[in-house]
Amino acid sequence: MFKSTAIRRMIPRFVDEGRTHIQLRELPRSALLTDLRRLCIRNQLLGVTDVAIDYHRFLPTGRAYLTLAHTKHLQKNLQALEKASVGSLTIKATSAPPPRSGHGLDRTGTQRKVFSGNGPHGGMSSRMKHVVIWGLPGKISEEAVENYLRDFRLDNVDGKIGAVKVELPANTFSLYSRYLVRPTSMPEAHRLVRKLHMTYYQPEHWGRRYQLRARVVY
Repeated sequence: MFKSTAIRRMIPRFVDEGRTHIQLRELPRSALLTDLRRLCIRNQLLGVTDVAIDYHRFLPTGRAYLTLAHTKHLQKNLQALEKASVGSLTIKATSAPPPRSGHGLDRTGTQRKVFSGNGPHGGMSSRMKHVVIWGLPGKISEEAVENYLRDFRLDNVDGKIGAVKVELPANTFSLYSRYLVRPTSMPEAHRLVRKLHMTYYQPEHWGRRYQLRARVVY
């Protein structure tokens, strides 16, 4: 009996050996990076070098990843997170292999990077200044989106033009499209979200057909 109990206790440590990432699950979809950083401080986590919200097509999945400076911090941090909560929700924490980046290659084989918006930080290398907008007409062009947002100050996105379409999963179709833009600053990103979220695209022409939603990608 004691031997089998000891073996069960050893199995998680064997699996965790060498790992430097913790996956947080069952987070509120509204959780921000500031909430997760407070979680780390409140639970006195050791050696956390990065906090990343996990996304699917630039929308939160309810998961996040903590990167640790060294594997020696893993077990103590997991123990500290056993009864942790964010907001009113109790979360789950497990060790994890390095999460996969969200960048991919297009389906034409041209080796061009596309934006799937999947993974930690939505797969973006630059942080904290991107906004995802969805609910736009399905066939709207990047140029038309830029023109619609002409009252906002936008940078290029990863060397591309100011508005980049988020790729649909393979073999799927939608009447609506999703775009990623990069305002010049965080205040400008929040201003764009405040002005655009839950408004209608060209209501004088389309009425209430295209209701827009927007949120900052962290």
